[in-house]
Amino acid sequence: MVDAGVLLALAFLLCSAVVVVIFGAVRCRKQLMEAKAEVSLGVGDAALMPISGSVFLFTMYVLLRFIPKEHFNVMICFYLSAVSIFALSGFLKAYVKPNILTGCLCVAIGFGYFFTKHWIVNNILAFALGVTALESLPVSNFSTSYLLLAALFFYDIFWVFGSDVMLTVATRVDGPIKFVFPQDITDTSKRMSLLGLGDMVVPGLFVCQVLVFSRDVVKRGNFYFYAVVVAYFLSLVNTMGVMVYFKHGQPALLFIVPWLLITFSAALLWNGDVSAALNFDSTKVFEHKETDKESDSTEASLSEVLKSAVRELFGFEEKKEKATEVSAEKKTQ
Repeated sequence: MVDAGVLLALAFLLCSAVVVVIFGAVRCRKQLMEAKAEVSLGVGDAALMPISGSVFLFTMYVLLRFIPKEHFNVMICFYLSAVSIFALSGFLKAYVKPNILTGCLCVAIGFGYFFTKHWIVNNILAFALGVTALESLPVSNFSTSYLLLAALFFYDIFWVFGSDVMLTVATRVDGPIKFVFPQDITDTSKRMSLLGLGDMVVPGLFVCQVLVFSRDVVKRGNFYFYAVVVAYFLSLVNTMGVMVYFKHGQPALLFIVPWLLITFSAALLWNGDVSAALNFDSTKVFEHKETDKESDSTEASLSEVLKSAVRELFGFEEKKEKATEVSAEKKTQ
């Protein structure tokens, strides 16, 4: 008999993952429509991702072996907390103009997590990181996403079943790179259930593509989008069911990838949209909406990038841009 606390934790993780993917897809489409997506993932990026992911994962594993966990987590947690502050600010920017209050709120939440490690604060930052990652990295075409999902399918299986590397890093590294929920809500010091952001972002990149394809290319409304979101939901139920049955962590992509690709491919065949899918390129769908912009050939230094990010966090960058525009108008007059 499965404990009610475990079921509650799994239900929370499942709902959180679906919400992140839906939010990310909607905001990614908006970014593409407004020509704000500066980069996109191509076939080369997809092929390298399992390799770079493996190098990063194994490096973290080795560091955990040689550096005391407490010292290692302080460094990693500080870095991730700082990154999360800007991710949260970017998320809020779509709803509230950046200002001193929102900037202070983001800083308070970011460093509140650093000092408390509270699971609710962790989940707020993980949500912002997940959505920001999805809206910032559109995948160019379905060939790329199919390759990416297939490659990470084997990557996930290898690192979960082939060694203890994945589970060790996931459970021992503190940081808002996963959603967590206590298996006993009355005692948060006990065991936590978790779901890594990778199990949301990787399939989420594909779902983002599908939304654009469904609404703006084949003009079928949200049909394909709903199909893959339901498939993603069922794949997580499948994952969690197997995990509970065997009482062992499972590579979520082992279940997510087949559910997504089979569902989408079957829907394409059913509607006769295979040709449209083969010719699809998310970065070119809204090309006609682009406006002429002056290219800035100067490369900003790291310090300049950081200063700009901090100014934007507190809303000073926008004021600076407005002042520049007013000054330019006066000169033309």
